[in-house]
Amino acid sequence: MSSYNVVDALEKELSRSALLKGAFDNSTISVPALLLIGLLLSWRLWRFTITPWLHPDDPKELPYWIPILGHLLPFFNNSGVLLTKARRTLRNNREPFAITVGGSTIYVLTMPKDVAEAYRNTTSLSFDIFVQVMMRNLGSSAQSVKAMFSPMPTEKDGFPNPHEKPLGRLARELHTTQLYPGEHLSLLDDKFIESFGHQLDLEKMAETDYAARDEKGGVTVPLLKWSSDVFTRAGQVAYFGDLLGVIDPNLTWTFLEFDDLSWQVLFQYPRIVSRRMHAARERLTVALEKYFSIPAEDRGEQAWFTHAMEHEMRTVGISTHDIATMMTTIYWGINTNTRKASFWMLAYLIENPQLLARIRRETEPAFKAGALSVDYLKDSCPLLDDVWNETLRHSAYSASVRHVTEDTVIGGKTLRKGNRLMIPYRQLHFDEGVFGEDAQNFEPARFEKNPKLLRSASWRPFGGGITMCPGRYVAKESVAIFIAIALRRFNMEFVKGQVFPQGAEGTPVLGIMNIQDGQDPLVKISRRGSHESWSPAPQAN
Repeated sequence: MSSYNVVDALEKELSRSALLKGAFDNSTISVPALLLIGLLLSWRLWRFTITPWLHPDDPKELPYWIPILGHLLPFFNNSGVLLTKARRTLRNNREPFAITVGGSTIYVLTMPKDVAEAYRNTTSLSFDIFVQVMMRNLGSSAQSVKAMFSPMPTEKDGFPNPHEKPLGRLARELHTTQLYPGEHLSLLDDKFIESFGHQLDLEKMAETDYAARDEKGGVTVPLLKWSSDVFTRAGQVAYFGDLLGVIDPNLTWTFLEFDDLSWQVLFQYPRIVSRRMHAARERLTVALEKYFSIPAEDRGEQAWFTHAMEHEMRTVGISTHDIATMMTTIYWGINTNTRKASFWMLAYLIENPQLLARIRRETEPAFKAGALSVDYLKDSCPLLDDVWNETLRHSAYSASVRHVTEDTVIGGKTLRKGNRLMIPYRQLHFDEGVFGEDAQNFEPARFEKNPKLLRSASWRPFGGGITMCPGRYVAKESVAIFIAIALRRFNMEFVKGQVFPQGAEGTPVLGIMNIQDGQDPLVKISRRGSHESWSPAPQAN
């Protein structure tokens, strides 16, 4: 092994483990135990010293002591801490590295240029496999998954498909048509304005089982629970109209129960230890199956996407039950991130009353003649933009995942076929070389001082490449609408003694991280003068 002596390597491995040193210090250690320790050391020497020497072009792997299990427990406990440890242990040069989780090798990219290269690769890095596994974990039948990923004819009714894309890929174009700036997005914005206008009312809030009324006419609410309730109801109505709430009046709470446990889907937990999550998911699917069993003309209003996606699924022969199962995933995507993004953004504003007052002054002119101008919020509120971006930087905790279908070179390292690739956004968003030495602090002004950050390859709150989240526009606009109405109508402050919540960094999510258990802060909400009388109306021009 050239300059590396095997005996020296073995001694180093021994010195790294106090447990093993203690074992050798014990003169009564049994022969089988010695053999087991010898085998373990030999395996570790081969895996993390000899193999890297033989294959220098493979990403370096973070060493571990228990074969197969690898870093399973620390990954489940807090993947962010594990990845930071791995990056720093492996020279901290941000080149691709590997970890082993439950027998699976996962490559990790944290360098912006490597991330960009991975997003450009649509041939040997597959996202479809991840989607298909997710669909099966959420209850889709094998037949429906096959139908979703079989090429569709170009000559068909419904949405144009000149390139014979399977519906699993064509669905992104349907999402884009609904969610990119244009008529369909404006109609969604109007639905959010109407819903928030009705829900952000002290009398209605006082009627909820989580609000406590005070003697001055205000209410105290747990902030995350309140924002989750408001946003999930609004998203449900925007996409499915009022009928779904009639079918199951408690569906929003069923979703929130599922969403809080949905990390078990991402970790592919066995059903026997994820029964509560599956029970909530099944209640969602039951309600949606009843909804899609009713003729479309009898359902009332629904979003363009809801109708178009149903039509395409029926075209390829997907059953009503499987349509409901797949629409459960859509329901999840609609609501999981906006409810938490609005919570984090409002929490940061309440924590900083001066910043809150500045946002209130900046958004006030958006209210014109009884209507709310979303265009004004988008085009004339730079501080609101900065706070939104900084909130995303701090709270985005998801990762892009790809399956390596052929040996692929990225960043000078060879990613081997059959393994998975992971792009953790948080590692990018807290890169001090990009966002400054104060990257750990919440500082919206960083985007005002350096607008180029928004074009940086390290800025990935919505992913990238062909899988960049098409909902980024509606997410930003709906949260801006919520914040503007709430600040116009209410004074808000944390109840004395509340501690600012910590993010649940160990829990995987589709986008925005949750809070740690038991840390939902209580907020006192009171009326601001005559602003409560404002009623929702279509957008002002």
